[in-house]
Amino acid sequence: MTTIQQTQVEELIESYRGGGLSRREFFQKLAYATGSILLAQQILLESGFAAEWEAYNWPEYAALQGQAPPTPSESIAAGEKRLPPEIASEWVKFKSAEFDIGAYLCKPKKGATFPAIIVIHENRGLTEFVLDMAQRWAGEGLAAIAVDFLSRAGGTQKFESMQAAGEGIRALDRAGVVADLHAAVAYLKSRKDVRKDKIGVTGFCWGGGNTFNFATESNEIAFAMPFYGSAPAVEKAEKISCPIFGVFAESDTRINDGLPPVEAKLKELGKNVTIKIYPGTQHAFMNFTNPGRYNAEQAKAAWADVTAFVKKVVG
Repeated sequence: MTTIQQTQVEELIESYRGGGLSRREFFQKLAYATGSILLAQQILLESGFAAEWEAYNWPEYAALQGQAPPTPSESIAAGEKRLPPEIASEWVKFKSAEFDIGAYLCKPKKGATFPAIIVIHENRGLTEFVLDMAQRWAGEGLAAIAVDFLSRAGGTQKFESMQAAGEGIRALDRAGVVADLHAAVAYLKSRKDVRKDKIGVTGFCWGGGNTFNFATESNEIAFAMPFYGSAPAVEKAEKISCPIFGVFAESDTRINDGLPPVEAKLKELGKNVTIKIYPGTQHAFMNFTNPGRYNAEQAKAAWADVTAFVKKVVG
């Protein structure tokens, strides 16, 4: 570590010991300061905090091997079972034009008002992974809503297989997806438990591309975090008004090839943008239900980065 990093680590340890940081905040800030989940864990061990630390409870890669793909309904049910005791959840609906849009909403049981985040699923609709992400954001103090963008086609649970749900996603109209996102923002703003000026959006794969695009379509969102999603056209970059933190995979050349011109244009325009490519990763490396692509170490590193980014934005 550099001298500056060492000083930051020492200050964080003192703050944690003095009660100024929760365990989760301490670990996140430690990982952010050192740039490494593994190094942060080593510091916890050497500092005598390991026994009291509750690590991120993400499934082990080996435990996922050899399982038959679940149906959409089975995957959603598995996600619901993951709900931590300190988080409340509910299924909600809101209007988008003439359509009823379904969504899974999570928030902390304690507290009155929260910043909010819209979670956009991958190209299989709502899944265990997406519900888990909503729960994790609620664990960070946000109201998180995982919108079912297959609602216009009857909902994710209507489809008999993940493949069929993927075909349903491919049949969606981009304008309808954008309209449903605007409707989700309006719905969150209508809730008394949401801070109306602190609503962000994030998404994965198909959802990552729609996250990046929605940042060019809305001036009502406070932040956007695309995960390995296609960048918008360069000419749309000037329409982005919120901070962006993009998470991308090292070997994902199809997606990454479109990043440099957009990133350069955003920086030229003075936009608040961070694009980070995580080493040794493939597309969808965050998804623990995809054992062929999931990278546990880098998923945790990315999570530490994005949670630090969001807390900086929302205060």
